[in-house]
Amino acid sequence: MERSVLDKKSTRVLNFPLTVNQQLWLVFLLPSVIETTFYIVDLATDLAIGIEFLSKKDIWVGSATLLITYSAPLVCYITHIVNPPPENEIKALVAWFMVETGAFLLYPIRPIQCFAERLFWSIEATRLEDPKREDALKAYEATRHFKIEHYLFLQGLIHAGPQAIFQTVLLVSGYTDNPHIEKMQVLSIVTSLMSLSLVTTSYQRYETQAKGGRSRVWNVDQDTVDGEEPTVLLASGTSGNGLPVRRRWTKVMDEDNPIGKVAAFLFWFLFLLGRILALVIAAWFHPLIVLGVCAGHYFFTLLYILPSPDCKSSIPLKILMSFVFIFCLVEVGIQFRKSFLFYGLFFIFSCVENLSLTLLWVLWAKWE
Repeated sequence: MERSVLDKKSTRVLNFPLTVNQQLWLVFLLPSVIETTFYIVDLATDLAIGIEFLSKKDIWVGSATLLITYSAPLVCYITHIVNPPPENEIKALVAWFMVETGAFLLYPIRPIQCFAERLFWSIEATRLEDPKREDALKAYEATRHFKIEHYLFLQGLIHAGPQAIFQTVLLVSGYTDNPHIEKMQVLSIVTSLMSLSLVTTSYQRYETQAKGGRSRVWNVDQDTVDGEEPTVLLASGTSGNGLPVRRRWTKVMDEDNPIGKVAAFLFWFLFLLGRILALVIAAWFHPLIVLGVCAGHYFFTLLYILPSPDCKSSIPLKILMSFVFIFCLVEVGIQFRKSFLFYGLFFIFSCVENLSLTLLWVLWAKWE
């Protein structure tokens, strides 16, 4: 018998069992409302800032703001085009190409459509009874297909993160004296950090949770994912030749419950806010020192994730992910070895770097 969609989600919060309605609200409806709101406000704010700068004849800053905004759909479009579906018919490939090109040119219709579908089906699930409710939940889960989740993942990493840094640099430098633009920049920073925090919260232990039963956003060949360093155990039994049998185990995790996701989201939002402010403000006074600190942090994380018992994931992926690890940790394409140690070292190094750079510009900056 097929399991219900509700049975695959968190059924308890703080060890208290959830009713069906509570589960529908906490796991489906509220996350849909929050994600949709953050996305629309973030996108609208970034577009407004870019257009406002262009209207002020500030071509370079306006173009850079809009380029960052359109970076995620552009990268998604390129990756989809270079990986066409295994179709043999020319007509099917041409139709697929036209659909992908249209989705890119008409951006952001595809993500808005996806968010609208999630809102619709989550609302339907709260008001229907089984078996129609189960059909609504299956339709909701169907909206989490590769194309949209791939885009939302990239939107957090190559749009929201860089946009927050770029607008923070403009604010710190006092680039504009227009209070209207400055207010929009503050809103853009906040919403961008929220979007990045949502992505980080969702993917901070993605590979480990996927092995524990979490539904995969996109299908990945497990032979291409670096695994957690296996632990060799001596079995109580013996093999046919009388020697102990070695067993391998893989660390797995359950998907976070709603309270855990909220706590992780708040933590990552505050951590990323402090991290970006520390680096940007210090870079305004001592850019070479900040560059050296970021380079050291980058190479440390790269050296940590580069070796693995079974080096399966590509080296370019690890090189790119190490840039992300300067700010946050997402476990995609590689399962962290000794994750507790890695997380501990990451936060210790980050906090020491933030504190040292802050003291550097506070005590030794050349104030005008």
